[in-house]
Amino acid sequence: MQLVVVLVIYTVRVYLFVFYRPKITYVGETVKSPRLKTPSVIIANHTSMWDPLMMLAIFFHKCSIVTAKDQIEDPHFSWALTRIKRVIPCDRFNLDTEWALIAKREIEKGRSVIIFPEGKCRYDGLLNEFKTGFAFLARSTGVPVVSVGLDGVYKFGHRTQVVVSEPEKIERVKGVPSSKHLAERSEYFRQIVWKLKQRALGKAEASVLPVAAETPEEVQA
Repeated sequence: MQLVVVLVIYTVRVYLFVFYRPKITYVGETVKSPRLKTPSVIIANHTSMWDPLMMLAIFFHKCSIVTAKDQIEDPHFSWALTRIKRVIPCDRFNLDTEWALIAKREIEKGRSVIIFPEGKCRYDGLLNEFKTGFAFLARSTGVPVVSVGLDGVYKFGHRTQVVVSEPEKIERVKGVPSSKHLAERSEYFRQIVWKLKQRALGKAEASVLPVAAETPEEVQA
């Protein structure tokens, strides 16, 4: 059974690279390969259900991903997701700290952790508020945050654009970090991801993204 899962993983990875041919752009000098030198918390915008698969395909080496528990339990995905060891379940509708403990153990093993801080896809071009879990994890473990901008376009004939930032650590403060401190860091990285996404979309100058408190809710079709 495990062999079947491995074959599925590699088949999906090959499919993504063949059909969407991701073009990865590195904006700094420290990171020049998806094979990160040190464990990191990797964050990205979320505009398509293909995003998690693409991120795993790119950052394939020693990497786990935080995935919504309700998706893992969905009958359409549970067969595969419950058998992939690199998936970290997170209950996004209730207070859940177990995922952070699992993610911390993964980092201690030398693995990076992919997180989509928005918690869900957004299709109108803006970004949702970033939940602070990634900031808490990065601060508590001392590993850097690597921000990624995805254009979110998965069409045959189009090269999916991926822009990767320099790693950046979240400063450590004495004691338990306050919710205000974590919220400020989350908004800081939200703005970074926004600029990376605009670059991935080919926009020379990024438009202004309102802070999370002033960003309108997405209008559901």
